[in-house]
Amino acid sequence: MKNSEHTLGEKVKEIIIEIFIIVFAVTLSIWLHSWSEHRHQQKEVSVFLANLRNDLQNDVESIDTEVKAYHKTNVEYEKILALTTFQLDSIYKSKSKVNFPIHSHGQTLNVGNYEGFKSSGKIGYIEDEKLKQKILTYYQIYVPAANDVDKMYTDFLFKCFDKEIENADKPEKELYSDPKYKKTLEYLVKLGRNNIRVYKENTKPLAVELIKEIDKELGK
Repeated sequence: MKNSEHTLGEKVKEIIIEIFIIVFAVTLSIWLHSWSEHRHQQKEVSVFLANLRNDLQNDVESIDTEVKAYHKTNVEYEKILALTTFQLDSIYKSKSKVNFPIHSHGQTLNVGNYEGFKSSGKIGYIEDEKLKQKILTYYQIYVPAANDVDKMYTDFLFKCFDKEIENADKPEKELYSDPKYKKTLEYLVKLGRNNIRVYKENTKPLAVELIKEIDKELGK
């Protein structure tokens, strides 16, 4: 600006060029930083999705195990319900006992990786909106629903145990012919059927679908 050899037009031109260079440098720096941060975020997403895929694969296997267990215990409970007074007498005369199967249904599905990623506020890093919504639906709706139906089943199972304890001083055959006990066992069977439906028609299909969606996302 103090150089008298330059005209006003030349000075203005040089100022504009310098401003442009500064703006360009700052913009480029911001863009490179954003690009680097975005790249880092997407690496975190890829690691998360890979871990989530393993969790979902384990969920599918656990679901199959739970469904088989429900089927097996339901068959045994239905056999108990079908026992007549004559059959019960015959069992106890031969000094045999009625087999009452027990299978505890607790936390079946894996939520550790999801909860860790969610609590760190990184779920928003997933750019595929459909995939993100399916993940949220699975872990926020389907997993809690599966846990709830398992808990309800276990509660009714303990009602059967309570009834057995209450009748501990009576012949066992009276327990299995007791209307209240049989009604409790009937509800246990119904709950078992319902839980099989929840796992087979809701939870497992979405888990399988998510595995396929994640495979596509990781294969990009």
